[in-house]
Amino acid sequence: MREQAASGTPLLAEMLDEMAASPPDLPAGSLRPLETIVAECIDATHPTLAGRVLVRWSSPSEDVASAWIPTLHGLSVRAGDRVLLTQPVNAPEPIVLGVVDGFAARPEPARSTAARVEIQRDEAVRVTSTDGTPLVELFQGEGGPVVRLLAPDVSIDLPGKLRLSARSVELVAREGELKITARDDVLVEGETINLN
Repeated sequence: MREQAASGTPLLAEMLDEMAASPPDLPAGSLRPLETIVAECIDATHPTLAGRVLVRWSSPSEDVASAWIPTLHGLSVRAGDRVLLTQPVNAPEPIVLGVVDGFAARPEPARSTAARVEIQRDEAVRVTSTDGTPLVELFQGEGGPVVRLLAPDVSIDLPGKLRLSARSVELVAREGELKITARDDVLVEGETINLN
């Protein structure tokens, strides 16, 4: 210990610095620098440290090793997942790079709030064009939030696939026909299909 307090007890900050600088004691069968292997996560919750998982792997000599290994930031690992493990040349321990196949449901990633606008029930957030033409309006309706497109005719054009997902979906044409056009097959799947 480089320095001690007046009582002879090591300073806590220096103890933590030295612990962080000391490489962990890895068991026999540890990886060689730049070696990448597939390992199994056997415990995803370290008793004290966040961002470390207990993984088990076999070396080329068939020695089985296990250790608490750090993961890449933001990586969701569950017990039973197969993970990709690598040993950088300039790091004292391996790192979990990713999940090869995770059978447990992955949680939604945490999202930080970039901006927030608070509106009253009689207020709305409105987007206009540069000439002041109203485009989109967002407000709190009786049944929940409402997004209203203010132009009389609107097109949604995407280069890829459009997916609409909800507990239930209703398509309502207040006036006129409802037309569905496709260049390929039209598939309608459901437990019961009612046509009147």
